[in-house]
Amino acid sequence: MKQLSKLWILCFFIFESCVIFQATKVPSNNLKSALNAKSKHSPTIVFLGDSITHGRVSYDYVDAIAKNPNLKDYQVINEGINSRLTVQILEQLDNLKEINPDFVFLLIGTNDLKATLSPEEYNRYASIWKLKDPVTEESFVQNLTKIIQTIKKDTKAKLIVFSLPVLGEDPNSIPFQRSKRFAELTKEVTRKETVIYKPFHETLSKGLETSNLKIRKPYIQSTWGMYWTILRYYSTTYSWDDLGDSNGYYYLTDAIHLNERGGKVLEGMALEEILPKKESP
Repeated sequence: MKQLSKLWILCFFIFESCVIFQATKVPSNNLKSALNAKSKHSPTIVFLGDSITHGRVSYDYVDAIAKNPNLKDYQVINEGINSRLTVQILEQLDNLKEINPDFVFLLIGTNDLKATLSPEEYNRYASIWKLKDPVTEESFVQNLTKIIQTIKKDTKAKLIVFSLPVLGEDPNSIPFQRSKRFAELTKEVTRKETVIYKPFHETLSKGLETSNLKIRKPYIQSTWGMYWTILRYYSTTYSWDDLGDSNGYYYLTDAIHLNERGGKVLEGMALEEILPKKESP
């Protein structure tokens, strides 16, 4: 009996390791791999961001865009990594300069926001990234401004900046209100720097108002809910929409990441900027 228990524990750890590997696998089409391949493919589109762009624990909107038949001649680069803050995006700008893409889409801010919610949230990011400085609204604005200014100076790219998604779906909760505030800060920076702003947060907020959900679930700090949702995705045939629905969300899967319903909104906003608008007859 004891041997059987040990076998079950071993199997669980092997299975868990496989799920973690799937959830954290770096996109094969990232900036570094594009540089190593020395690809001269054009036009080139780069998506910069965190786990929502990474697409391993959230609907992969970048992959969906790359598969669009109208973009078969484009090179699509996914430079999204789980848990990134604005400071980690700054570290990728030299590689971006070398690629010199035609389009850059920036979606960042959720983890900066989360790091301001509590000491426990901050300490998690400090442990992952060896952060030395506090994360604040001011640091977010400073970093975002520097990212935008550097991309404008060092590349020829058309730069498009999304506001971050909602955090939880209860508009009266503090995390949701904080996500709204960070979206407003993003909009202010883009206006000052005269780059294209896409109101992703605002669009999701409006959609939630018209959805039929009776209960609006707030974001509550709990890594277990996120890990359990990821585990179910990679160990079952459930889609991100299925998991979002079962967890009681409309656009999200686990109060943070996007299901397909939310990801399609983001995908549509990006395609509006990439594909030329059809002329009216």
